[in-house]
Amino acid sequence: GCRVVVSTGRICGEAAEFAAHMGADDLMVTSSGACISTVSTETCLQRTTIGWESAVRAAAAVERIGLNAMIYVGERLLLTPYCDLNFSKYKTNEGFLRTKEVVPSCAEYIADNKMDIDKIFCRSNTPEMLYYVRNSLLSTHGLRIISSASDNVEIMNPSVNKACALERVCERYGTDLAHTIAIGDSENDIEMLEAVGMPVAMGNGNDQVKAIAKMITKTNAEHGVAHAIYELLGR
Repeated sequence: GCRVVVSTGRICGEAAEFAAHMGADDLMVTSSGACISTVSTETCLQRTTIGWESAVRAAAAVERIGLNAMIYVGERLLLTPYCDLNFSKYKTNEGFLRTKEVVPSCAEYIADNKMDIDKIFCRSNTPEMLYYVRNSLLSTHGLRIISSASDNVEIMNPSVNKACALERVCERYGTDLAHTIAIGDSENDIEMLEAVGMPVAMGNGNDQVKAIAKMITKTNAEHGVAHAIYELLGR
């Protein structure tokens, strides 16, 4: 009788691959809350986007700094050849390969086509580069910058978070956030965990997440999600 909903920073096509494999329900929260998507059709039912002018500025700043980046546009991932080369070293799943589109410059592509985008995901092992891109975009209107891990930043519309998207999913399924368990580990999970009836932090989650959780489960290496499900629903 429980709904199992994937809530992720991944694009819908990539998330659907994993959601289908685990037998989750059809609706998903994808792109860190920018989209509500379906597993069955791998499409976005609803999007909250960054306007194209702000998107161009953000994409140009990321390219200028030299970060590895993926631009989320509905069901597509835009990458430059350089970024594709780097992401493809470890992202070999079918969902990524099927949704990516390689273009010479993402910033120019967005500008030329006047495209609204869902999210920019940037990765770097150099903290100074991530810090620099955060600061360089602070004054740009229409952007929110958060992180889902220590080696990345995510750029989205300021109104986007997983809590708002999950609330809309709950409405579609005839329930509400008070009757929802959410499990998270990072900055992009905080609003969702604050909003639900039972917030669960991963054992390897950051301190902000653990501070608002009602339960701290085991780490991901110790199957923490499964442990939380058995503890809360298996009785």
